Amino acid sequence: MKMHENRGLSPILRRDILDRDNYACQKCRFEDKTAKTLEVHHIIPQFLGGDDKIDNLITLCSDCHHFAPNTKKDFEEYVGDECNGTMTIFLKAWNKCRKEHPELFENTTT
Repeated sequence: MKMHENRGLSPILRRDILDRDNYACQKCRFEDKTAKTLEVHHIIPQFLGGDDKIDNLITLCSDCHHFAPNTKKDFEEYVGDECNGTMTIFLKAWNKCRKEHPELFENTTT
């Protein structure tokens, strides 16, 4: 059973982790300066005795967080693997297109 809720994680600690990781998923490198699609993951899950110390926390997007394994060894391998799927790839392409061609996304309603 996977548990991804950050029960008791303070908003200040969450912000500190997001700041440290430059508001980017540490698996697929998806950036979200609003942090709406980012989650703070416990490398060693709380239900296995993991704590809220900075070295046990990492930023992941919701897609990568969903697939993150529950053991430190498996997680380290998972983070090291090249990202090759999920909605994250689409979001990266979408953001790149918005950045390179903002005229395509301008509000045309008057």
